[in-house]
Amino acid sequence: MSIQTLGKQSLIYGFGHIMVRLVTFLLLPLYTNIFSAEEYGVVALFYTFLSFMNVILRYGMGAALLKFYVPADTDERKTIITNIIASLFLSGGLFLILFYMFRHMLAPIILGVNNPELITLMGIIIVFDTIWSIPMLVLRSENRPIQFISLSLLNVGITMGLNLVLILKMGMGIKAVFLSNLIASGILLLVSLPILGKRFNLSSLSVDRWKTILKFAMPFLPAGLFSMVMEVSDRYILKYLTDLSTVGIYNTGYKVGMLMMLVVTGFNMGWQPYFLQERKSNPKGNVFENIITYVCASLGFIWVMILVWSDKLMRFKLFGYSFFGEEFYDALPLVPWIALGYLFYGYYILQTPGIFLKDRPSIAAWTRLFGALINIGLNLFLIPIYGAWGAAISTCLSFFFMAVLMNVISNKLYPIKIKWPKISMIIIILLVSYALTKAFGDGIITGLLISIIYPLSLLGTGVVTLKVLIGKSE
Repeated sequence: MSIQTLGKQSLIYGFGHIMVRLVTFLLLPLYTNIFSAEEYGVVALFYTFLSFMNVILRYGMGAALLKFYVPADTDERKTIITNIIASLFLSGGLFLILFYMFRHMLAPIILGVNNPELITLMGIIIVFDTIWSIPMLVLRSENRPIQFISLSLLNVGITMGLNLVLILKMGMGIKAVFLSNLIASGILLLVSLPILGKRFNLSSLSVDRWKTILKFAMPFLPAGLFSMVMEVSDRYILKYLTDLSTVGIYNTGYKVGMLMMLVVTGFNMGWQPYFLQERKSNPKGNVFENIITYVCASLGFIWVMILVWSDKLMRFKLFGYSFFGEEFYDALPLVPWIALGYLFYGYYILQTPGIFLKDRPSIAAWTRLFGALINIGLNLFLIPIYGAWGAAISTCLSFFFMAVLMNVISNKLYPIKIKWPKISMIIIILLVSYALTKAFGDGIITGLLISIIYPLSLLGTGVVTLKVLIGKSE
């Protein structure tokens, strides 16, 4: 399988995932121009906790499905899906009961406001999202891009449409955000049930098979939790050390910086099936060396674009409205640092084939625990001094150290040759780009020059070649 094939798969399946996650970014003009910073702080905590709980309620079953489902035959696939779905339904039901029982206590802790109704809506959304994520993984595993993208776009359309109607026309305030997500998740669950129905066989339920799946899945639960701690702890530490307004402003910058994370996640959706299949023809992983170089170069280009253009685009006004409400402009300088952190996360992802190929999922948990501890420690130290800036720097550094640790482990577990001269050249070009913005300002001319210099430098130094870009070699 070639680099071009990997790129195609990442674009197809990554596009669907990116569109779903991009909803909160596309709604920023609405939220930041209509809500106050404090109100948007509540919305930020809602989306933050939603992501956190989705990881807990799936407890690694998504990773287990990819591991066992991709190489299995038809009958075995039904057994895998049946046991995974039955497990998620039971755990989801129990969670929903407990969440509802303690809604009065949880509301001020999770959202910072005493509104138990919003907690109830959130609990239902979390369970719905957990279930319908499985058919989406099935579509990826079975290479059904049209259905995958159709469901993703349906989710985007419903969520955005309902937000616009409920906020602008009906004036429902932040409750509209919760209702929009609830209705969208419910419709997606109903639409995806036939996908599960065709692959569900009650007679396939097996305690032994479930234990096998769970054994592989469970180490990904702490890994996912630690990863989410890295993504969400800053918001909650900011909430307790500062106020909801600071959370709202910081989260606005974080959403723009997360554009890099969306690209990395989209790539990973093609990367995992790719290296699981590629191991048969290239057991030593030699084919991966070019992939690492080209992915790092691509992520570097995206970071440069965010560095030079994000501020201008966010301030651009149309019909009197900017992408960011003026109250949130203080978030703009944070964006490149958040994006840089996710560039480091992209390098971390590139080093993960050994976790799957050597059946060592616990390594994901340990490396992400390492990153989470650094993130929490830096946040507690830097936020009291620098506020939102401290949170942004903490995110960047924690992803960097996590990537370094994974690189060390990967070299021992499943060595992947890395072309360090080329990676070093990418780093140099990035540093030069950053230095140019500091030396000559962030004007349009400077932005255009840097946007052109970066790709030309990659080609001129031989970091990338046109032959690979146009698909004539692997």
